[in-house]
Formats: sequence, C-alpha cells, structure tokens
Amino acid sequence: MNTPYLVATPTAPTPIPPSQPAGDFIQLRGVCKSYNNQLVVMDHLDLDMSTSDRLVIIGPSGSGKSSLLRVLMGLEGIQDGTVHFQGKPYIEGRHRDGKAHNEKLRNQIGMVFQHYTLFPHLSVLGNLILAPVRVHGLSKSEATERARTLLARLGLESKLHAYPSQLSGGQKQRVAIARALMLEPKLMLFDEVTSALDPEMVIEVQNVMMQLAEQNMAMIIVTHDMHFAHSIASRVIFCNHGKIIEQGEPEQIFSRPREPRTREFLEKVLHLD
Repeated sequence: MNTPYLVATPTAPTPIPPSQPAGDFIQLRGVCKSYNNQLVVMDHLDLDMSTSDRLVIIGPSGSGKSSLLRVLMGLEGIQDGTVHFQGKPYIEGRHRDGKAHNEKLRNQIGMVFQHYTLFPHLSVLGNLILAPVRVHGLSKSEATERARTLLARLGLESKLHAYPSQLSGGQKQRVAIARALMLEPKLMLFDEVTSALDPEMVIEVQNVMMQLAEQNMAMIIVTHDMHFAHSIASRVIFCNHGKIIEQGEPEQIFSRPREPRTREFLEKVLHLD
C-alpha cells in the first residue's frame, strides 16, 4: 500500500522556487465555458501548471474560479479547448455539453468543497472507505487501515465511528480532506473550503493544507482569504470575467500588482496604499 499523505504538526511550507507560467503537469489551451450561452466563465483560457505548483486563484465572484475547479474535477464540461493532465489528453470540448474526459485521469484528482459533501447516513469511516473500495477495488480491511492512518494524523482518530452531524465544521472539513486523500490523488483542488467556518475552525483546516504544501502536494486553491493565499501559494492567479488578468509570485501580486484591474480588486480586499 502506498503511504497516504500525512499531516503532522503545523509549520509553514518549505519555500519552493517560483514556478514559471509553464509546466507539463496541467495544460489548458483555449478553454471556453459558458452557461446558457450567456454567462461566460472561461474565455479562451490558457493555463500551465507544474507538479511543484501551489496555485491560488483569486478574483471577484463570477470570474470563473470555481468553474475552473469543477471542470478540472470532471464535474462540468467545456464548449471548446483542451485540457492535458500529466502529459495526456484529459478533457476536450468536442461536444456541446463538453463531457468528453478521461475517467482514469479524473480518478487521480481529489476535490474538497465549501460545504463538506459528506454522506450524512455514513460514519466517518464509511465516508472514507466508500470510494476506495468501490472505485479502486481496495479490500475493506486495507481501506480501513488507510483511513485510520489518515485520521490519526489529522487528529480525528477518535471520530472514526462518529457521524457528520456529531462533528464541528472544522472536523467535517478535515474529514472531507481525508476522504479526498484516501484515493492518493496527484492533484488536490480546494474550493473556498474555509469560507463557511468560524475563525478558530479556519485555522484547523488551513493548518492541514499547509502541511500538504510542506509535503509538495500539487494544489489549486480558490479562496477569498488573501493572507492565507500569500502564505501558501507558489503562484497567484487573478481572474476576471473568465480571463487570467495577471499571475505571479505572491509578493509581486499582493505588493506590486501590474494590472489596474488587479490593483483595483486588491485595494478593495486588502486596502492597499
């Protein structure tokens, strides 16, 4: 059994040399997506990511941030363009609904949502082992062992047989992260995972994500928390109206944005001088 990603005592992630806007891990070329042929959320989008990247996507509501994650997870299609993952064709916008994707590659991506999406009728253990047993064909005993290891490292071993209704918001979100890690993904997607949490619970979840960064997990994170974005990102991408307006190292984006629209946005959320 491969060792699952483990979470230990929270520390800041080891600095990684800034990635250039190019990489062979993920490549989006000319990706277009709209809803009802009116609301454009991805407008001929090009994006490259390397395995060492921790991309944080920021921007106003409706700029296409969450849609990008849902497309990469295979939950929504695209109308045009292509997505390559690990050097292989992953998604193509060949059809109107754009549902052509490589299921094998999709299973190597994990996603954590804002609202947990845990199955309320299953225990924590049941939530964690369901997909590994049904999708990857693991035995129940092997999946249970993997779940126990992850929960212990997340400080949740005592919640193994608890149900979601018995957990705090921070505990639910950590269980959701553990569930995604159960399939040993090559890429993790986080969509506003702390926006519905109380401040103390936010720290719990962010510490887990910082530890994944320490272990060089490739991640794409959508967040409105600019301070967390600054601390975890190797590259920050600012999107507006389905386009990438600017991207760069956190220090450059947050302190010296080049584009007027980026600065306008950050002035509102950070009160830049």
